[in-house]
Amino acid sequence: MPRRSFFLTLFIALTCFLPLQATALQLPARAEVDRSMLTGKIDIQAFIDVPADLPAAWEVLTDYNKLAEIVPDMESSRIVSKPGDPIKVYQRGNKSWLLVNMPLELVFRMDETPPSQIRFSLVSGNIGDMYGEWRLYTFGQGVRIKYVAHMKPGLFSPRVPGDSLLIESDIENMMQSIGQEILRRKNQTTRP
Repeated sequence: MPRRSFFLTLFIALTCFLPLQATALQLPARAEVDRSMLTGKIDIQAFIDVPADLPAAWEVLTDYNKLAEIVPDMESSRIVSKPGDPIKVYQRGNKSWLLVNMPLELVFRMDETPPSQIRFSLVSGNIGDMYGEWRLYTFGQGVRIKYVAHMKPGLFSPRVPGDSLLIESDIENMMQSIGQEILRRKNQTTRP
């Protein structure tokens, strides 16, 4: 095959494949963060639409022992409650913004209402208080995942210029990672 034909064939193959690959990997997520300058309270709302079904999304969100493999900056996640007790999940991570490094160690109580709602509240940890919920809604050929969190940082809560934008970016990355994992697992189950 002449060299020119080889590169033309390669270019056509790549231009046909890359848009499909980008679509599979890039799920648009949207996050909004409102931080009170007076109290320091942080309110977060985010959502992502994933072309998958409700059970697939529920499976990923409740796979607490594997969340550290999915969510960026999370180093550990595991259920620490005994079977039959309310679900408690220990999570450890490290958040770095510019020159500020903040290790996080948190234990959340998870209250599940399958297959559409997970409420969480901070039981212990090195931030002041945090609670919120995950909600799942079906629409058309997919599921919308909505995340709402309210956080009241402790006494030491570093504020960095533009930190709301950094938090929004982190939350959008988290939502995209979760959406990608849902699609990955969906594709595994649909393969022959």
